Amino acid sequence: MRPERRNPFRASLVVEPMWRRLVLALLVVAVYVVGFVPLYREGDTAVLALSMFPVVILAWLFGAWGGLVAGVASVPLNALLLTMVGEQGWDLIVREGGAEGSALVIVVGCVVGLLRDLGLRLDRHLTDWRTAERALRETEDRYRVLFERSRDPMYVSTADGRVVEANDALVRLFGYSRAELLDLEVAQLYAEPGDRDLFRQRIDRDGWVEDFPVQVRARGGEVRDCLITATARRDAEGRIVQYQGSIRDVSQDWALHQLAERRTRELQAAAAELEAFTYSVSHDLRTHLVTLGGFASILGTDHREEMGEKAREFVDRILTASQRMDAFVQDILSYGRVSRAPVRLERVELADTVAVVRGSLADQIAERRGSVEVEGDLLPVEADRMLIERVVENLMANALKFVPDDKLPQVRIGSRRQESHVRFEIRDNGVGIASEDVPRAFRAFERLDPGRFPGTGVGLAIVQKAVERMGGEVGVHSERGGGSTFYVLLRGAPS
Repeated sequence: MRPERRNPFRASLVVEPMWRRLVLALLVVAVYVVGFVPLYREGDTAVLALSMFPVVILAWLFGAWGGLVAGVASVPLNALLLTMVGEQGWDLIVREGGAEGSALVIVVGCVVGLLRDLGLRLDRHLTDWRTAERALRETEDRYRVLFERSRDPMYVSTADGRVVEANDALVRLFGYSRAELLDLEVAQLYAEPGDRDLFRQRIDRDGWVEDFPVQVRARGGEVRDCLITATARRDAEGRIVQYQGSIRDVSQDWALHQLAERRTRELQAAAAELEAFTYSVSHDLRTHLVTLGGFASILGTDHREEMGEKAREFVDRILTASQRMDAFVQDILSYGRVSRAPVRLERVELADTVAVVRGSLADQIAERRGSVEVEGDLLPVEADRMLIERVVENLMANALKFVPDDKLPQVRIGSRRQESHVRFEIRDNGVGIASEDVPRAFRAFERLDPGRFPGTGVGLAIVQKAVERMGGEVGVHSERGGGSTFYVLLRGAPS
């Protein structure tokens, strides 16, 4: 396992021991108290603007409750300091306009502290999510190694009884080469046809069989008594599409068979736990982000004239950060929905899909003064209607987005027959992708131009996951500064 890298965002949130934060807090208050009198006498600086300095720092050090305490404490502190410079301190604080300013200081402290707490929580959740994802990948790798290296013969076959995957132990069991074995029908490997018929009845009825006794015939004619444990995988409509199982000589050790079952259960449990964790965390985060954005919006509209320039800048930054984080969480939810949604393949007219997406992106097309042209007739494909719309929408939105400001976006859409498949292409005149960056383009959370274009780096990962779930292929041909051509390869629908 790779060592965990230090997260600079977490470090920036001042996760310090309590005694160190207290020392920093006292230092901030001391600097404020010492600097208040000369600044006030020299420039007649507004009390609200000066109050923001310690409140914001203390909120960032101690979180939402720290911001609240700091904001409340700043009221009597400012009254005392105003009295020291000969002003009527309490009268200035409670007179018309002063009370609203004090309340605004308290609210800003709470909002800044809430942002700090939310940032730490988001960092912890994302770290846990990445750890769980890495654990899932490692579990999948271990399962694949177990399949290939297992001493128990293991196989995967289609619904019509043709072997599509076989490990080395299965090759040794039957004595055929791997190519010969994959060219055979399962029925040819049974010594007794009745065993196969009974096996199919049981697994089609129950969905699985365990330690089913059969006799198999090896290449040299040798008959062996074996036990088969297998499961049937069904599609969204309940049709069996695949069988997966292991064949074991009765003389072999049972321990390896039990290990394979345990690994399978671990993989399924890890996948279910990761999915539940991701959605729970994402929904929880978005609830807090909506609250944060709402408070920041209220401050930015209802109290903007009462705030100093620095305070307005802080509120704007809070609102922008909450919107960005909300978009990030929504992309995580979208990725999860694409990953877990049932796939229903049907005939889909790409022309209708492009028309629907074109309508949904009409405002973006008009804003960028872009053009979207369809070249020729678009061929129909076998796809899931919801997933293919998500794929086309993400690719078209990217084609409009990743274009320099001095260019008008030009998007060209076309399709062509490629044997039994349809190749659907979206071409743009954007900034393109450097050849060395192409492998990173479809990775989740990868942003190739983070400084030039906004985004979360999840869009192309959603595209790849959706296309893979429909049994297709996605890729890109591009060069830096020369635009990009994204293609999606899906099975063509019959005429």
